[in-house]
Amino acid sequence: MDYHIKMLAAVLLMTGIYTTAGFNILTEPVRNFTNIDKLFGQTIIKSKNGVFVPSPTYGKVFECTPEDKECSTVDATYHTEFSVKGAKVTPRPITSISSSLSEEEEQLLVCNQIRTKKKASSENFNGLCAHVLNKKEKDKINPADLVSEQLKRAAANDTSEAPSRKRRQAEQYVGDADEGEDDEDSGTEIAFVLDGSGSIEPEDFTRAKDFMSNVMKKVWASCFTCNFAIVQFGSDIRTELSLQENDNVAKALDKVNSITQIGKRTKTASALYHVLTEVFVPENGSKKDASKMIIVLSDGEMSRTPISLTEVLNMKEMEGVLRFAIGVGDGILGSSKAIKEMTQIAGDAERFFYVSNYAALETILSKIEKSIFNLEGINKGVGFEFELAEAGFSSHLTHKGSMLFGAVGAYDWSGGIILKRKEEKTVTFLNATKEEPRFSYLGYSVASVHIGTKTLYISGAPRYNLTGAVFIFDGTDQDLIEGDQVGSYFGSVLCALDIDNNQDTDYLLVGAPHYHEKWEEGKVLVYKLHQGKLEKEGYVLRGMGKYIHARFGSAIADIGDIDGNKYSDVAVGAPLEAADDLTDISGSIYIFNGFKDGLKQQFSQRIAASDLGFRFKLVHFGQAVSAMSDARKHNKEIFISVGSEGRVTVLKTVPVIILEPQISVGHTEISLAQQGKGKSNEFKTTLNICFNEQRNKIISGETLKIQVQIDMDSDKEDKRLIDNQEKRFIFILTNEQTCLKTRYPEYVGCYDCFTPIKIKVHFTLVPVLDGIPVRVLDAFTPTESIKEIPFEKECKELNCTSNISLANSTLSTDLIIIGSSETLTMTFDLLNSGDNSYMTTLTLSYPEILQSKKNGGGQCEVKKDELQIVCKLLHPVFRRGAQNKVTIAWQPIDKKSDLSDGTITAVLTGGNNGTEELDSKSYDFRVKNALELQLTGTVSPNIITMEEGGKTLPKELQFSFKLLGENKYKAKINVTVTIPKQKRQLTITSFEPKNCTKFDGEDNYHIECTLTDLRDINIKATALIHIEDAREKITATAELSFDENVFYGKDIRKTEKVEVAIKKLRVVKSIAPIIGGSIGGFILLIIIIIVLFKCGFFRRRRLMERTASTQ
Repeated sequence: MDYHIKMLAAVLLMTGIYTTAGFNILTEPVRNFTNIDKLFGQTIIKSKNGVFVPSPTYGKVFECTPEDKECSTVDATYHTEFSVKGAKVTPRPITSISSSLSEEEEQLLVCNQIRTKKKASSENFNGLCAHVLNKKEKDKINPADLVSEQLKRAAANDTSEAPSRKRRQAEQYVGDADEGEDDEDSGTEIAFVLDGSGSIEPEDFTRAKDFMSNVMKKVWASCFTCNFAIVQFGSDIRTELSLQENDNVAKALDKVNSITQIGKRTKTASALYHVLTEVFVPENGSKKDASKMIIVLSDGEMSRTPISLTEVLNMKEMEGVLRFAIGVGDGILGSSKAIKEMTQIAGDAERFFYVSNYAALETILSKIEKSIFNLEGINKGVGFEFELAEAGFSSHLTHKGSMLFGAVGAYDWSGGIILKRKEEKTVTFLNATKEEPRFSYLGYSVASVHIGTKTLYISGAPRYNLTGAVFIFDGTDQDLIEGDQVGSYFGSVLCALDIDNNQDTDYLLVGAPHYHEKWEEGKVLVYKLHQGKLEKEGYVLRGMGKYIHARFGSAIADIGDIDGNKYSDVAVGAPLEAADDLTDISGSIYIFNGFKDGLKQQFSQRIAASDLGFRFKLVHFGQAVSAMSDARKHNKEIFISVGSEGRVTVLKTVPVIILEPQISVGHTEISLAQQGKGKSNEFKTTLNICFNEQRNKIISGETLKIQVQIDMDSDKEDKRLIDNQEKRFIFILTNEQTCLKTRYPEYVGCYDCFTPIKIKVHFTLVPVLDGIPVRVLDAFTPTESIKEIPFEKECKELNCTSNISLANSTLSTDLIIIGSSETLTMTFDLLNSGDNSYMTTLTLSYPEILQSKKNGGGQCEVKKDELQIVCKLLHPVFRRGAQNKVTIAWQPIDKKSDLSDGTITAVLTGGNNGTEELDSKSYDFRVKNALELQLTGTVSPNIITMEEGGKTLPKELQFSFKLLGENKYKAKINVTVTIPKQKRQLTITSFEPKNCTKFDGEDNYHIECTLTDLRDINIKATALIHIEDAREKITATAELSFDENVFYGKDIRKTEKVEVAIKKLRVVKSIAPIIGGSIGGFILLIIIIIVLFKCGFFRRRRLMERTASTQ
C-alpha cells in the first residue's frame, strides 16, 4: 500500500511540473524548415495550407505546410535582371509580405526593394510588388509609380500659374523599376593612399587595413556606384586594389586583407602621382565624369620622394579631386612640418584628421563615411520626397481587398503610407505633413482595423519625436498615439485583433521592443477599439522580468483560438532572451489567451529556444510567429510556426478539455438528531462523482487518464466523514465511462456541528511520457470541486438571526502616554438574545503603537503582522441566552509615536447565513509621549552691596538655567530667557549654547533656545549700577514650552525667575569726635602716669634692681 501511495505521489509531482511548465503547445517540433538565407524566418505569414516564408536575401517566397518536409517555392516575385556594381544579379531583397485569407480565395502581396536611376544625379529606391491570387494570377504593382502617375495627371490638369514647375516636381518621383539603370551614373571613385613604410608596426598596418575595409563596407551598404582603389607606398609604390576589382565585394575585401607591408620610405607625393597617372585613368576602370576622392593615411613626414608635393597637387589631373588626409601618431602630431604637409594634401584644414594611434582610426570612421556620402549626393540639403521612399517597406491587405504600402523614406524619411483601394486606379498617400519631423519612419509597419463598414488605416512611426508613434487614418482625418519613452521603437510592430471572431476588430496591440527599464526588456501596449476610437487599456503585456535583454514585442501575432474557448489568442516574440551565457541559443515566445473580457494579462505559456532541445541551436527564436493554416485543414489540429535565424519551427497544439466534476451524496443535510458524538449519531451515506466534459470531448476510441484525489471533510483534522477506500487513484475517462464507482463514506458524529462537511475532489491528467497527449486541461479552469453537506440549524425562523451587540464594551482610558501608561484595557460584555450564532468571531484591529499584553474570556489569536486580535466566541455555537465576557489588554510600545490619535476597531461576525457582520464599533483615544522635565535657575552673584556715594562701576553677572529630567522621545524644548533693561546699562556679553538666538527688544533682552538634549543655558552680562533707591533688583525669567499635542509633561514647572539684589550702605562722617577723643585719651594717660609716680611705683622698681645687683 505504501508503495502505491509513493508512486501516486510521484505521478502527482510530475503532473504538477507538467501543468505549470506549459499549457497546450507541445515543445517537440513537428517540422523544422531551414534555408541557407539567414534572413529566412524573419517574417512568417499565414497561408491556406500553412505559412508563407520569404527568403529576403534571394528574393524568393516559400510555402511551408505541416504535412511536407520541405517548403515549396511560390511564384510571387518578378525576377528581371539588374546590375549591382557591374554584375548582373537576379535576386532582389524582399522587404514585406502579407496575406488575406477567406473561404473563397487566398491573396498574397510581396514587395521587393529595387534601386533604379532616371538621371545621373537622381537615385531612386522603391518597391516592386506582386499581388498573387490563389497562387495563379499575378499582378505587378509599383506603389511609388502609382503616386507619381497620379501627381503627373494632377499636374497636367492643373491650370495654375506654374504648370511647368508641377511637371518637373512630378518627374522627380520614381521611374519604372523595370527600366533599370538606363541613364548610367558615373558614380564616385575613392582612392586610399596607404603608408606602408617601415615606421609602422605590423599590428598597426593590420588596423589600417581593417579601417579601409570598414569604410568600404559602410559605403557599399548605401552607395551602389561607389568604387575603391588602394595604393600603398614605401620603398616602392604599387596598386593593391584597382577600380576594376570592385564587382565582387567579398573578393575585394579579401584582397584588402591580404595586402602585405612594403616597408622603408615615406614617398607620399610619388604615391599621389601614381593615383593620378595609374588609377584615375580610363584604361584602369576610371570614368571621366565620376566624382573622385583621395584619402591619404600616413604616420610621418615625406622622405626621398623624386617629385615634390607642390608639383603633384598642381597637376591638371588633380583638378576636381576631393582630398582628405589622416595623420596617425606622434610622427604627425609632433612635427610641424608633417602637419603642414598633411594640411597641404587635404587642401583644407577641415579635411585633415588626426588620431593618436592606429587603434583610434575607428573614431573617425563616421566622418569619412559622411564625407563620401556628401560627395555622392545622398545627404544634399534639398531633401528627398519620393526618390528614396522605399515604398513597400511594409505591406498589408485589408479585409475589403485594399492594399497598404509603407513608404518610410518619403519626405526625408518622415514617411507615409500609400493606400490603393480595390479596383481603383487612383491611390491615396497618407502622411502627417511634409513638415513633420524627419526620420520618423512613418510606414515602418502597417495594419487596418474595421468595425461595421468603417475601416481605419494604421501605421507605426517608431522614430517620431524619438519616442515613436502610431498614426490612425480614416481617409480624411487622422489621429495620433505617441510612445512614452525615447528609443523604445513604439509602433514598430502592430497587430489588429478580432478577439471574438465576429469580423470586427476589438484590439490593437502595439509593440515597443526596445522599451527599457534596466536594458531592453520590451513591452506590448494594448488599445481597445471603442466607438471608432482606440483607447489605451490599463495594462501592458510583458515577458519574464529576469530577462533584461529580451526585446519582447519584436513579433506579435493573432494565432487564432488555440485553446478552444472561441476567443482568439496572441503570441508575442522575445528573440533576444538568452538561454544562458555559454551558448548562442536565444529567443522565446509568450502565449496570451483571449477571453470574453479581453486578453489575459499574464501569459499562460512561455516556450524558449532551449525548450526545443539544444540540438537545433536556435538563434533569435521568436523574431516572427504565425498561426499555421485553418484547423479544419488538418483534422482539427492547430499548428503555429516560429521563426529564428535561417529556420522556421512548427509546433503543434493539443486540444483543451474542461472537466467539471458533478458530486452527489445520499444525505444533503445533517439533521439535528444526528448532530453530536456517539454511536447513535453515526450512519453511512453514498457518494457519486461524474466528470462532465466541456470543449473537445473525448470521442470513440480515445481514453483520458485522470489522476483523482478525494479528501473527505477537507480542512478538518478531526474528520466527521471518513472513507476507507483509496484517496488517490487513476480513473480512465472514455466517451462511455464518465462516472466513478459509487463510494460509501461513513458519518461518525461531530463536535463542530455547524461548519459544513466539505468533500473536495482534486483532479489532473496523468502526463504522457511517450507520445502526444490526447487532451490537456484548461489552464484557467479550476481542477478542484467541492461539495458541502450542511448541518441543520436550530432556529425560530428559516434563517437563524442572532442578536449580539458591542454596546456594553468600554475602553479603560481615552489617553495613552507613551513611556508612562502601562496598560490599555477593553472589556466586552456580550449577550446573545437571538437565535444561536454559529462560528461567532470578534476581530479587533489596533494601531501599531500597541502590542498585545493579555487576553481573557475567549480563544484569541494575535496576528502581529496584521495588527489584529481574532477571538473565537464560544465556538462553534454561541447559544441563545449565553453570555461571554472578553477582556483584551494592550501595552503601549516604548517608542515615540507621531500619532496624535488612535483607533481600535471591533467587528463582530457570525456564520449563520454565510459570513455576516453582527455589529461593529470604533474606540478612539488620544496619544502623547511622556516628557519628564524640571527647570531651575541661579545667578552669580545674587547680591550686590554698594556704599552710598561710591563710584559707579560695571558688575559681571552670570545667569544659569538647568533643564533636569529626561527627554527620552526627543521633544523640541523651547526656552526663552527674558532680562529687563530697566534704568541701568545692562549688556549681554555671551551666552551658551551657541545656537541660541538673542533678540534686543526696547525694554528687554530675549534669549531663545531650542533644545532636544537637556543642556544648561548660561548667560553672561555686564551691568552699570546707579544707586537712587534704597533697594533695587536685577531679574532674569526663563520660560519653557513644547508641543503639548504630542508630548505630555506631568508637574512641570514652566517658569523660573532669578534675582540679583542690590543693597545700599549708609556712611556717617565724625572727624571732630575722633579728634576730641584722641586729646582726651592723651590727657587721661598723663594723669595716670603722674598718679603712679606719686605713689612710688617707679622708685620701688629701682630699689629692687639695686638689691639684686648687690647680691
